[in-house]
Amino acid sequence: MSIALEPQTAPQPDNADIVLSSEQNLDSTEQQAMWSQVTESVIKNGDISLAYSFIEHPKSRKAIVISSGRIESYIKYRELIFDLYRQGYSIYALDHRGQGLSSRTTDNPQQGHIDRFETYIDDFAHFIETVVKPKGYRDLFLVGHSMGGTIGTLYMERHPDTFRAAAFSAPMYGIKLPVGRRFIRWLARLLDTTDSNKGPNYILGGGDYESVEFAKNDLTHSQLRYENYKKLYQQHPQVQVGSPTNRWLHESIDAAHRAISAARNSPVPILILQADEDTVVDNFAQYHAVGGLCQLLNIPKARHEVYMEKDEARNFAVSALLKFLASHHS
Repeated sequence: MSIALEPQTAPQPDNADIVLSSEQNLDSTEQQAMWSQVTESVIKNGDISLAYSFIEHPKSRKAIVISSGRIESYIKYRELIFDLYRQGYSIYALDHRGQGLSSRTTDNPQQGHIDRFETYIDDFAHFIETVVKPKGYRDLFLVGHSMGGTIGTLYMERHPDTFRAAAFSAPMYGIKLPVGRRFIRWLARLLDTTDSNKGPNYILGGGDYESVEFAKNDLTHSQLRYENYKKLYQQHPQVQVGSPTNRWLHESIDAAHRAISAARNSPVPILILQADEDTVVDNFAQYHAVGGLCQLLNIPKARHEVYMEKDEARNFAVSALLKFLASHHS
């Protein structure tokens, strides 16, 4: 059950004037043509290679930076990038270290691992300073999903002058856990072998990447988008990542908790696009983040992957995102 929350400044999406892509026409000729114009590259941060992609809109001085979720790669965002680009934005998307096409940090490339959560933020800051800011955009916006929302929120706490506004779908301000957060954090720290000669280890019950059939997935109601996503990860096995490590878990629990107050006190306007049926992140934690310039819009009939949902829910969310960003143009 979700708590109804209607912030006074919440956008009221009207899909009539925004044409978006459809699950009935995935990988369309138009999308493929756009992707052929996308530049894929890497930057170094220390000994780590960070993969990223970008497409510059020829008629615009506004840009969006995408901060993706755990286990994700920018290749998963082709459809969203297509929709945002058609609305006049240049788009930049980074693969966080340890996932996507970026360098792995463990001997087992399947492990979702981070030494300190702040490392994600350091990488993101390096990407912004090295790749994005030199372009001199007039209006710069942030779009994040899940873990990418946590990274984005904590980045803006450090760098409040970079973005005009941010929209986060299903942000990880809390992780859906089987028992209390403090106990899971204590257990993950107890079991963490990162600093021993064993190296990082999976969480209890965790393991390498496994393909899950649609009927058992808890990410989306759209079978078409889900099967397309699975096919993409089968075609690019190098982007596959399995369960998180114990180090990732206790670091992320702490970071998610810090992000709540960072969002609530943010000097940058934030829109939370809450997936009503989310079983991955904690929706109640998102409510605690609301206040000041941080508002929330609940997306009915949506599981965790809002941008992979059926057209009705996805169109509602993307339209809300676009109208929110447009309200903060200079």
